Amino acid sequence: MKKINLFLLLATSTLLIACQSTPRPYNGVIGYQIENKTASSATLAYTLAARTKSSVDEKKLLQACKQVLGAEKTYQIKVLSVSEIINPPNKEQFGVKLGNSRATFGLSNSPDLNNSEGYATHQALEARPSTLNVVRYTCS
Repeated sequence: MKKINLFLLLATSTLLIACQSTPRPYNGVIGYQIENKTASSATLAYTLAARTKSSVDEKKLLQACKQVLGAEKTYQIKVLSVSEIINPPNKEQFGVKLGNSRATFGLSNSPDLNNSEGYATHQALEARPSTLNVVRYTCS
């Protein structure tokens, strides 16, 4: 039973790690967009969180090339430009909006009796980078 639980824990953690490092198509905030594509090369624009770990970003750029052009080859990456943009704010609205007024009613942010999560924990989990990097590059 312990071996099964250990196996399930390892499988779940591996899946979560793999999902964090795979390239994603552009969703309005982050991801890659295809600007130009031929049979042997492609020009992509990848929006990434601005951070100092360039090795992780290089792997994402290479994996995006493999998704667009095919996984059977190794590709050379040539960076055309890197620009920094402001991360757009999250537009989630909580509560119930009343007609055309600005008034909204919602539940309190205080934790309920069975929940040990506080407001500060909730805010920390919603932390977002203030800037994003847009990397334009070619794969060939």
